[in-house]
Amino acid sequence: MNQGAIYYPCLALLSVTVIALYLMYRGRTAAVASGEVSSAYFKTYDTGEKLPRKARQAERCFHNLLESTPIFYFLCATTIALMKVDVVFVAMAWLYVICRALQSYVHLTTNKVGPRSQLFMVGWVVILAYSIRLAYQI
Repeated sequence: MNQGAIYYPCLALLSVTVIALYLMYRGRTAAVASGEVSSAYFKTYDTGEKLPRKARQAERCFHNLLESTPIFYFLCATTIALMKVDVVFVAMAWLYVICRALQSYVHLTTNKVGPRSQLFMVGWVVILAYSIRLAYQI
């Protein structure tokens, strides 16, 4: 199989992260423009001000995307380096990306904790299964 095939799920996840970053930026700038928070708030986050809910959701979504994605990128890069990319690894990578994209969608819209945390955990299970499978193939 083409070893580069695993790059496309990585690119898709990067796109999800960039969208969350953009929404976070937009929420923050709107909050400053409307006077809901001062720009000084973003220096230390301890001015006592609070971001509006939607801006805070986008901020948390972005940070949440940064929590486990480095492991995903590392595993994909390792899979390429070891020339172990196959249909199963690509499918697992896409499954992880789908979980993270859906979790981000829930986080940015309804923000229902149940579905959001379930998607988060399924993503972690996929990462764990990917890791074990890769370790077994080494």
